[in-house]
Amino acid sequence: MNPKVGKLAIIGSSAIPLSKHALDWTALTPYYCGVKIHVRLAVVKADSAFPEAMIPSTANVPDIEVANHLIVDDDATYIADRGYGEKPKMAGWLERKVKFVVRVKSNFRVGAIQELPAGSEQVSRHALITIRSRPDPVKLVEFSDPKGRHFRLISNRLNLSDLEIMEIYKNRWLIELFFKWLKQHVKVDHLYSQSPVGIWNQLYIALITFALMEIYRLLTYPNVTTAHFLRNIQLTG
Repeated sequence: MNPKVGKLAIIGSSAIPLSKHALDWTALTPYYCGVKIHVRLAVVKADSAFPEAMIPSTANVPDIEVANHLIVDDDATYIADRGYGEKPKMAGWLERKVKFVVRVKSNFRVGAIQELPAGSEQVSRHALITIRSRPDPVKLVEFSDPKGRHFRLISNRLNLSDLEIMEIYKNRWLIELFFKWLKQHVKVDHLYSQSPVGIWNQLYIALITFALMEIYRLLTYPNVTTAHFLRNIQLTG
């Protein structure tokens, strides 16, 4: 990893549906109920991230309401997707001097200060901007991926280039892989209880399982993928 970038942490969430028996306390609609896990992952290296914190909630709790409970380390740069790209919250992070790289929606309005040169043809805009009423300049980086999807990133890492900010954001995919791994291999989408205590306990046990396995993998076979390492354990266990 680039030492200039420093410590990275990813925040995100994933919903887990429940049966109708839990409608009395987890109802999102009259026909759907579920819970949500809000997680902070520490990026260990390009293909590895480690769960540092988890906050469980019912599925109706917005991601942005939980964000400040996960953002606790001033040394880390936090990576987040569009669900966290709200101006009041980002203005608060600037005031707290929290470092971040956050994707924002296409209608997110900014105040332009200065256009900057793009580091590659992939970048359609690189600029210094302001958000909300904060005077602090931040960077806006817009680019499209090979599939034609457009991204707008805002970051207060002014010491980094547009390409370095893009590389930081690419780590966000690790949290998607993490949630996929939990659901496929630890089966957190098949909850054994309908009560809050039983569900929260199962979710915490799932994270502890992942953490212990990832520590063991990094200590013994760091060049093997997490999924492949788990299959080997299952075959030999």
